[in-house]
Amino acid sequence: MSYKSLIGKEEDRDVLKSEDDSADKCGIIGLSKRHIFFRKFFKTYYIAYEDLNAVFRRVYMVSGRKGSIPAESLVLVSYGTEVANIGVSGTKSAKEILEKLKEKAPHIDTMYKGESEAK
Repeated sequence: MSYKSLIGKEEDRDVLKSEDDSADKCGIIGLSKRHIFFRKFFKTYYIAYEDLNAVFRRVYMVSGRKGSIPAESLVLVSYGTEVANIGVSGTKSAKEILEKLKEKAPHIDTMYKGESEAK
């Protein structure tokens, strides 16, 4: 598996692999100590938490043969620029990822209030 940086310099593949292997996984997204990883085709993309200033959930409708269904993605923002739009399955996985991200990188604005805070 090859690793590709979204921003900044490429890092050592062996270090990235061990970090990716130990990351908290939710679908195609992994949250490690220092990076967000996600898989697309035959590559794994990554970005350091220090390069992100916001991550938010985008909800949109996808039309199909039997009508429209809601779909979600996580949008990674680096200093005002959207660097990735990652499709996630189900509404719970996006919320789960944002909550875990708040724990691992509190400086990143997730624009998400947890289930207990929303009430």
